[in-house]
Amino acid sequence: MKTQPRFCIAFTCAGMLAAGLPTLQAQQTATPPPVLPPADMKGPPPHSDFTAKIITDNSPLPNNGQLQMSYASVVDKILPSVVTIYSSTPIKAPGVDQIPPQLRPFFYRFFGAPGGTDGLGEMNEDDEPTPNPRRRGQQPQRPQQPPEDDAHQERGVGSGMIITPDGYIITNNHVVADAKKIEVAVDDNGTTRTYKAEVIGTDPLTDVALIKIDATGLKPATLGDSAKLRVGDIVLAAGAPMELSRSVTQGIVSALGRSNEGIVGKGNGRGGRVQGYEDFIQTDASINPGNSGGPLVDGLGRVVGISTAILSRTGMNAGIGFAIPINMALHIVEDLLDDGAVQRGFLGVQITDLDSALAERLGFKEQGGAVVMMVGAGSPAEKAGIQLEDVIVAINGQKVDSSSRLRLIVSGTKPGSQIPIDVMRGGKRLTLNATLEALPEEALSEIGAGQRSIPRSGPGGLTKENIGELVTGVTVQTLTPALRERHDIPASVSGVIVTKVEADSGAAARGLEESDIITHVNRKSVADPTEARTLAKNSDKTAMLRVWSKGDTKLLMIPNN
Repeated sequence: MKTQPRFCIAFTCAGMLAAGLPTLQAQQTATPPPVLPPADMKGPPPHSDFTAKIITDNSPLPNNGQLQMSYASVVDKILPSVVTIYSSTPIKAPGVDQIPPQLRPFFYRFFGAPGGTDGLGEMNEDDEPTPNPRRRGQQPQRPQQPPEDDAHQERGVGSGMIITPDGYIITNNHVVADAKKIEVAVDDNGTTRTYKAEVIGTDPLTDVALIKIDATGLKPATLGDSAKLRVGDIVLAAGAPMELSRSVTQGIVSALGRSNEGIVGKGNGRGGRVQGYEDFIQTDASINPGNSGGPLVDGLGRVVGISTAILSRTGMNAGIGFAIPINMALHIVEDLLDDGAVQRGFLGVQITDLDSALAERLGFKEQGGAVVMMVGAGSPAEKAGIQLEDVIVAINGQKVDSSSRLRLIVSGTKPGSQIPIDVMRGGKRLTLNATLEALPEEALSEIGAGQRSIPRSGPGGLTKENIGELVTGVTVQTLTPALRERHDIPASVSGVIVTKVEADSGAAARGLEESDIITHVNRKSVADPTEARTLAKNSDKTAMLRVWSKGDTKLLMIPNN
């Protein structure tokens, strides 16, 4: 039977590999940019001289073609800075009311019975234990949660690296997330010393965390420049795979700029998932459970990445590992220290890659860049003059070859920054200027279909001409004065109104919602359902819709089958 590859976090949890992440997504859907909530802040206030304590070396690697026979000097340089991180997280047991009656005796036996008994009392007809004879005078009480002692803790093991002599350590967020207790094992000239650690800040959307131990005179790692990495450069991964501390493996950089893999992110509180920020280094250096948070170093022993995840069918190393670039990680850490949160820029557009099909539809000869599919009302993009169907090819002096690259550049730019944006529009290259804002909290919301409903007209009010199916799963209606007033649609907006979107349709998956106004189909304006339906059905495989939605305008590619 054919099995599918899975992304797995390289983090040992209770002796087993942590849960794998979703399989590789073939195509990214256009969604609003996610927001980074304020970081969880614990521990001492930031130190103003933090950056001065970090050792960096940005000189280029030698490239003299000589075969290196040993990496012992590289290992000697990095190992004193590598730590093993032990985390303990309470196991959340279900409440008694959630446990079937027939299973409650087993729950009481392991977690304690009402009234503080040891679970050995007899059960009554309602499967509630009677009080222990030794405490017969007590009234039974319903147990809440099992005690959070060592027997009810999930133990995890990961890695990290010291970056300052006074105990600041970078690791992965998933190594320390939700941990009640964190201990760090540091090698001190052959002697292992264990320290309690506190979390300074975390960033789930890049999987970076900063922790601190109370120590001095530690050996910090030397940080390199991940922007200078090239495919083929030799790299070494250090950490505690399978709890084997001070282990080192060697390989090369297999690829750079891996994104849209679905490795990092976080829940949005509504059952959905907010996409993280990914720009991974891919390597064949062996990474296994327990390596998470450990350094990936170059041939001179300089840290260029943080080992984070693997792609594997078995949960063990298969020669495809991923590391967060150290430049990105250091930027996150400095934000956590300075502001208590990661400050990310916000442009206010939805974007997608300019692939061959979309390039042909829009009349572009070349692929590459990010197509603007939605411009938020009142957003920095709208204020700068960015329009639907614009193709962003450069921003702030950096080339944009994909939508993920644009997202990374914008998120890494401070709010309030004024930046030039180069767009292709009508065959001409234009330069616009935008002032970025901070990502708003509501950008965490995920667009869903069928959120709003439209009251249908009274009997006899609908005819074949003013209502009909646009494409499979989408019904539209003439935009009458009554509907315009009911949904507060400006007089300047014309088109057909969406009255129904089937939840399992391709249109719903791409973000079309009930009460949206379709103003154009395949770049031609529409005024009634018949005209809109004819244009959509004449499309090759997809219909390109220009849509007005809650004050925003967006571009959607909808299957027309």
